[in-house]
Amino acid sequence: GWANPFAFVRAVRQFWDGIVVMAGGMADGHAVAAAQALGCDLAYMGTKFIATRESLAKDGYKEMLVKSRLDDVLLTRAFTGLETNMLRPSIAAAGLDPDMLPVRGSIDISKDINAAERDKPDAKRWKDIWSAGHSVSGVADVPSVAELIARTAREYEAARQLTRQGV
Repeated sequence: GWANPFAFVRAVRQFWDGIVVMAGGMADGHAVAAAQALGCDLAYMGTKFIATRESLAKDGYKEMLVKSRLDDVLLTRAFTGLETNMLRPSIAAAGLDPDMLPVRGSIDISKDINAAERDKPDAKRWKDIWSAGHSVSGVADVPSVAELIARTAREYEAARQLTRQGV
């Protein structure tokens, strides 16, 4: 969302004592520990689980997640009408210019997509233009789900140790 999670969680906790889940930017166990310190009950990690061996995502998508950095994430309304984080390299691979995307509703984007599909017959509308969150900067490999969970748990414990030491 548009609100900084530090301010948002504290604002929500002023009137809500139910379960709060933080999503977005959950790149590692340190982020999960930070969410807990803010008062969240759960953390939702999305992008890193797309880049696991068990994920049904295409291998090209997983490889792009590993290669992508924070600057490769583009917030745009062009594909859904809602602000969505999309990967610039996937937009370019579909034959579109990430810096020249129309605002959905202002023009018929299907014309641009259809032209891209003619030039790249293997590219499918919406199927090959991929999304990723800001935590893409923390995707370094394509582990199994078990490996990712174990790694995240170790990172979480390391973060908790740092706070216990006053670091």
